[in-house]
Amino acid sequence: MKKFFQFSIYPVFMISAWGLILWAMQTGINQYLATIPIIALFGVIALLLERFMPFEKEWVNGTDWNLDFTYYIINYLIKVSAQFSFIWLSTYVVFFDWFPTDLPFWAQVLLALTIIDFFLFFVHWQSHKYQWLWKLHSIHHSSERLYFLNGEKRHAIHQILEGGPGIIVCLLIGVPQPVVVAALALLAINMMMQHTNLDYKAGILKKFFCVAELHRWHHRADYKDAQVNYGAWLTLWDYLFKTNYDDPKIYDSKGIGEIGIKEEPDYPKSYITQMIYPFKK
Repeated sequence: MKKFFQFSIYPVFMISAWGLILWAMQTGINQYLATIPIIALFGVIALLLERFMPFEKEWVNGTDWNLDFTYYIINYLIKVSAQFSFIWLSTYVVFFDWFPTDLPFWAQVLLALTIIDFFLFFVHWQSHKYQWLWKLHSIHHSSERLYFLNGEKRHAIHQILEGGPGIIVCLLIGVPQPVVVAALALLAINMMMQHTNLDYKAGILKKFFCVAELHRWHHRADYKDAQVNYGAWLTLWDYLFKTNYDDPKIYDSKGIGEIGIKEEPDYPKSYITQMIYPFKK
């Protein structure tokens, strides 16, 4: 019974979220009133599931909840502000009409999400190569436990650098804003499952989607071990650029070991000090 639950929870979780988002977006409700409650609902479900069947018992409770929740709210507001900025800009500038808006709504969402996902992957990958980007991105790696909420733990500047290009490209080529909103909502829920402390198995799906079994390798404490599995939604980009990694035998027998940043044991713990930290020598 446990194995059945482990293998079924990811597809059930994501398909349910996908169906609710599509339904809500097409009911005529305001797009944000439609998606924010769904994201919150699946956050609560993830929270309860982590306590029911945790991957690491030591990760169930921590002192970083308030910090990570602050990151989540601020970074979500940054995303929304970026979208409203382009709505305002579109009243003065005519963008291209290249996006296939004649496709079904669900297909438009998947296509837009694929575009956004590529830029997330690329900026994330480069953030591990260049020190000035790493100093911003290191905040995401400073967590010493993984759970559903810290997927959005990013410096505000890095949030713009990482998420901005994909959203900008989508809006420049004429992706309707409701499509972008739905794509970001689905991505937010996958990020929960990518970072969750739930002990689930994705099976064959981990060949295609960025699940916790893969992403936990990326958060290993030793910097040199963390240079793998940069994707946020699709594993496609990691396979194309040869940054994918998985070792089920070690994962099942020894786990992934410590997470965080071994090289920086005294990383600051508050939001303000973390915002300042990348600019210190």
